[in-house]
Amino acid sequence: MNVAEKYQDIGVFNRKVIDSNWDVPLDNIHITINIPEGANKEDLKVYAHGPLTGVSRIVDEETFTFEVPEIIPGTFVETLVIFPPQLIPDSSRVYNETKLPSILENEKRLAEEANLERERAREEMRRQEELERERQKREAELKKIRDMVWPLFAAAALFGLYSLVAFITKYSRDLKPEFQGDYYRELPGDYTPAVMTYLLTKGYIEPKDIMATIMDLVRKKKITINRIEREKGLVFKKIQENYEISKIDGVALDDLHPHERFLISWFIDKLGGGKSLFLDDLKNILKKRSRAVQFQKDYEKFKSLVKDRGEELEFFTKNDLRGSSKYALIALALLVLGIASVIFLEAGMGFVMGILGFIILITMLIVSSIRKRTRYGVEQTAMWKAFKRFLLHFSQMDKAEIPSIVIWEHYLVYAISLGVAKEVIDQLPQVFSEVELSDPSLTYMRGYSSLSNLALMNSMIASTTNSISNAISTADIAASPDSSASGSGGGFSGGSSGGGGGSGGGGAF
Repeated sequence: MNVAEKYQDIGVFNRKVIDSNWDVPLDNIHITINIPEGANKEDLKVYAHGPLTGVSRIVDEETFTFEVPEIIPGTFVETLVIFPPQLIPDSSRVYNETKLPSILENEKRLAEEANLERERAREEMRRQEELERERQKREAELKKIRDMVWPLFAAAALFGLYSLVAFITKYSRDLKPEFQGDYYRELPGDYTPAVMTYLLTKGYIEPKDIMATIMDLVRKKKITINRIEREKGLVFKKIQENYEISKIDGVALDDLHPHERFLISWFIDKLGGGKSLFLDDLKNILKKRSRAVQFQKDYEKFKSLVKDRGEELEFFTKNDLRGSSKYALIALALLVLGIASVIFLEAGMGFVMGILGFIILITMLIVSSIRKRTRYGVEQTAMWKAFKRFLLHFSQMDKAEIPSIVIWEHYLVYAISLGVAKEVIDQLPQVFSEVELSDPSLTYMRGYSSLSNLALMNSMIASTTNSISNAISTADIAASPDSSASGSGGGFSGGSSGGGGGSGGGGAF
């Protein structure tokens, strides 16, 4: 009642059906306004204000509809319908004035503003359509060019890939050895087993090299190693074997290499108090953190001295990249061509060429820092590998081709560093008699002259190497920073905090 206004010339229903305070988006809005019967359709007018996408209609003499696809919060939908005033005879909202001219003038102004905005939108649409046509035309032209040059792109990419492989093959590998024999029956070089490992591994030294050096020093009659039976346990006593390394009084050490002299000083003077060291005692000695830290430093010193000796022998040299400039030019050409193809032709193959050129440049930088074996280092490496094969298979050869037992005492120290000591010792009974194993000129093998006792040598080497490895591991742990309970960082902790994963499947955080 009284929602419409009655003027002298017209009746008006003007209402914001949805006001600007509505705070959620709405879709598919449909509004219907019904007026009393009695009007002719020609006497009706309808206007609406709000989103320019809305549409108003006069359906018939009694019905107006308004449809809006969507409105956003803060937007209103206002309806304005005009009809003959006699349709609302009982309205109390009566105004003694003529209203239609002012409404028509205002609606004309609003319609012109709205239509101007629509025209700007249509002009923008036409402009966008023209741009899209131009884009499609340009894309068709580029596609035609790409189709024409694609074989060249593919050929360039394949050539770049070939160049990368060729560069790596030529400059990252060692020279091919001239020695091609399956076996080498003599010691390839006159240097210690630890230096041999430095050559074969390109710089790594392992705990077994300490054991090999100790045995080599025994062979050189600079120190001795003895098996000692010691009683352990307070209540339940048992006999355990231990190994003691000792100095030989009055023996000159001047003819030894620095890393050999250092090893004697490290193990016997520092750890053994100057006379001898029981290797099983290493664990107790290193319980004190300061001793463990010092042990780790001494281990690094030993490795450093071995490296110094290896450098003296000129096993390695800086990588020589002479003749590689053509690969740099190929890489730069691929990089420039790839970038140009992406920018001007929008060609995906350009990314491939550009990335390939970048990879070649990075590879050249990495390979330039690689140290390669010299010709001498290459030949020595090939011979040591053949010597290792000989150690593994010597029992299958004619005994006339096998050196005497005294020579094998020298060979065995290298077998320790090569990791085949057990295989060598297992084969000795198949080649040598107990009489040969009793040769008085033997050093550490003389105590195992019985064939049945050769197994004890395996045990001695394995046990001693294990003691040294455990000592190094203990020193590494003792020298590591303490774990933090406060979460401020520090060393790793053992155990588990219950975290999931561990299946190896991977995935994103």
